[in-house]
Amino acid sequence: MGKIGRNDPCPCGSGKKYKKCCLNLSPQEKEKIIQGYIQDVMALDNLSNSINGLIEKKDFQKAQAVCQQLLDDYPDQIDGISRFAQVYEAMREKAKAAEYYRKSAKFATENDDFEQESVDMYIEDAKRMEAG
Repeated sequence: MGKIGRNDPCPCGSGKKYKKCCLNLSPQEKEKIIQGYIQDVMALDNLSNSINGLIEKKDFQKAQAVCQQLLDDYPDQIDGISRFAQVYEAMREKAKAAEYYRKSAKFATENDDFEQESVDMYIEDAKRMEAG
């Protein structure tokens, strides 16, 4: 891990600047917090990626349950919304898929972590669902 500047976002994931968050913690405390954050990110990724396999198996009920779990457990992440769009598309429920692609575009627009290209992709997916 590279050197963290005082004004950089804190690597613990709090959203605060490093100087206002973990700067004055001991190295052991910092490591514990950072490892917890890494584990949480990995759990989010694993849960989100599990939906691909559920879609392949056509286990849409389970896939929807996992999408809802993503929304409940990670409301500040796009995964639950965008994965719902994918599940509804796989189920050929185009109106619901378009609705969730538009929600994904809105989420991406309102969060600085996304580039315009991502927003445009979700909008195009919604239009594709509405056209078909």
